[in-house]
Order: sequence, then C-alpha cells, then structure tokens
Amino acid sequence: MGDHDAYGKAVLGEAVGDAFVDWGSTVEVSYGKKGGARIDGVVGDAIAVEIESRVSKQVRGAVLDLICHDCPKKLLVLLPVHMSNVELCASQCRDILQRFVASDNFRVVVLTHDPTIDSAIVREAVAELGFKMLSV
Repeated sequence: MGDHDAYGKAVLGEAVGDAFVDWGSTVEVSYGKKGGARIDGVVGDAIAVEIESRVSKQVRGAVLDLICHDCPKKLLVLLPVHMSNVELCASQCRDILQRFVASDNFRVVVLTHDPTIDSAIVREAVAELGFKMLSV
C-alpha cells in the first residue's frame, strides 16, 4: 500500500504544489478523548483528502474519516489496485458522501496510473471544489 499512497501523494503534489499538506495537525480527525485518525492530506485550508487503493469495504471506512474531518470539502482519490470494481466503489462512496456532504462540496475521482492524466484529474476536481492555484 505504501507505494500506492506515495503515488497518490505525488500526484496531489504535482496537481496543487505546496497547497497539499500531508502532515501535522491539519490531517488529524478527532474521535473523542481517546484518540482519532489521520487522513492522507489537505489542500489549502478547505479540502480534506483521502487516497485509497484498498478493497471497497476498507475504502468505505475511510470515507468516514473524510466526513468527520473539519475541512468542509472532501476529495476521495481512488487507485484501482485492490478493488474488484473501482467504478462500483466510487459510486457507493459518492452515495455515502452525499448523505452527509452537499454534492458541490465533495468529489470522488479514479486515477489511471498515468501521472500526467492523474494530475489533470485531481487539478480539475480541486478546482470544482473551489481551490484556485496561485499564479507564479
């Protein structure tokens, strides 16, 4: 899973640059006094990100961490590695998210394992969620 996670994070970095942060308190999800969870990262100060390549049941569990994260917008990035049907998994995750998050505040994307295409997919998704790249 580490290689898939690293690939997903590299794609996010390519798509949004330093706006993607994958460490520190910004990635923490509180589940009460006894601990919590960590998501894979955030884009800016508004988009929580989970990158998943596991089986669909585990992916659906990761959606809970996204929903519970403080960021108002959610991005689920799927890498079709261990899922038997990535499109079904993506559809189920969209259905779960829309029960708790307004449809204009989340995106579920499926990557292709082509870094150029995948960066464009992510860039478009974060733009749809309102993230604006700073011009250099």
